[in-house]
Amino acid sequence: MLCAKRKLTGEIVTAYFANKSQAPFSCPECSDPVILKTGRSRVNYFAHENPLMCRYAENESDEHRRCKMEIFQALQNDPHVLNVALERPLGTNRPDVSAEINGVPVAIEVQISSLSPETIAYRTMEYARKGIYVLWLLQWTPKLDAKRYTPRLWEKWIHAAYFGRVYYWAEGLSVVSYHFDPHLKSIPQKSWYSPKGKKITASGYTRRSKRYRTAIRGRTFNLATDFGPRNRDWWEGKDITIPAAKLYVDQQRNSVPAEFYEN
Repeated sequence: MLCAKRKLTGEIVTAYFANKSQAPFSCPECSDPVILKTGRSRVNYFAHENPLMCRYAENESDEHRRCKMEIFQALQNDPHVLNVALERPLGTNRPDVSAEINGVPVAIEVQISSLSPETIAYRTMEYARKGIYVLWLLQWTPKLDAKRYTPRLWEKWIHAAYFGRVYYWAEGLSVVSYHFDPHLKSIPQKSWYSPKGKKITASGYTRRSKRYRTAIRGRTFNLATDFGPRNRDWWEGKDITIPAAKLYVDQQRNSVPAEFYEN
């Protein structure tokens, strides 16, 4: 975690700006002791002394910490953003970054490690109940620009939820959008002989791959200026269920009917 509470004053401090002379620290959620971890090659963070006792003591990669810290700092410096915070408790959720962007309450979740679609759907539904718009971000990877791409389960869920788009964080406030098109596999022409010696030829054809998709790169958006709120109705498709939600989507997608991407 990137935030903790100073036991002596009760103030919430960010690991990036904290130092060990401010100890002792405690977890804002469970109040158990936490230790400030520092290093030259990693982002400062707080770790539980007894990690088994708190549900927020889950392992977090340095990559994830760097990502949400950079988004947090970039939002702090933007005039369209107010009340930005790291890991602020919002009901049962504690998003990576939350803020008021152009007057809209937004929770930003950065998804790097594996998370089930059911968990993403539940968190999305909980945000909606509190009137908070959520933006699920993934970290950009060069694999997206290859000829074929294998979306993970939660990427397929996000693609369906956000009306045919997945948003990938690149740097600062830059977010790249992608759409997953079907990937067509070419089956070459085949020839063989029947038991009676007759030559049989089957024409080549293309078929839709069950595993792969073609990731189509879209625009690069600014997180603070190019997004807006959109309410989404409940929807169910093949192996995917999207609850009624409040989503933070790019303004271009805001003008497209949901039915266009759900049929």
